[in-house]
Amino acid sequence: MPSVLGSLLLLAGCGGDPERSGVASARTGGAAPATGAASDVVTEYVESVREFVACVRKEGLKVTDPDGKGRFTFEGDLRILKADPKFAAAQKKCSALLPPVPKELREKPVRTAEEIETAREYAKCMRANGAPDFPDPGPDGWFPEDAEGEPLPWDQTSEGAQRAGRTCGPIIGAPTDPGPGQG
Repeated sequence: MPSVLGSLLLLAGCGGDPERSGVASARTGGAAPATGAASDVVTEYVESVREFVACVRKEGLKVTDPDGKGRFTFEGDLRILKADPKFAAAQKKCSALLPPVPKELREKPVRTAEEIETAREYAKCMRANGAPDFPDPGPDGWFPEDAEGEPLPWDQTSEGAQRAGRTCGPIIGAPTDPGPGQG
């Protein structure tokens, strides 16, 4: 069964930073807070996810009920599902109902030594090939974030950054060719 993260990224239509794909990403782990305002934030988030799930079901998609942390999955092969017109309709109609995952539910998985080294190699390659402001990953292998959990900014729009992305993409398994009919 496909992961929630993959499902959400497809709905959001995200690309961007390979280490942190952005918008609504549901990471595994992390306990929901038990009391206070933080608990209210989690409760509101899960309720919003339930509304989103109800909306996509009305569009004819099969999706599991969200768990206590708002995690859910689409049923079927997401590559096939993404090509289904019902999926596009659900994205258009329902995506505004899906809020960003609150910081109380975000927890990054521990990276292996190999993954940390790959992140370091990618950052070094990006800087060497035209993105001089691309950040180094931290000792945990994750790229730095601000207080809201957003990646620290770097100029992704420059010609050098675009070239670096194409050159360094294979390090992290990103395609460097847009594919037939896309470029």
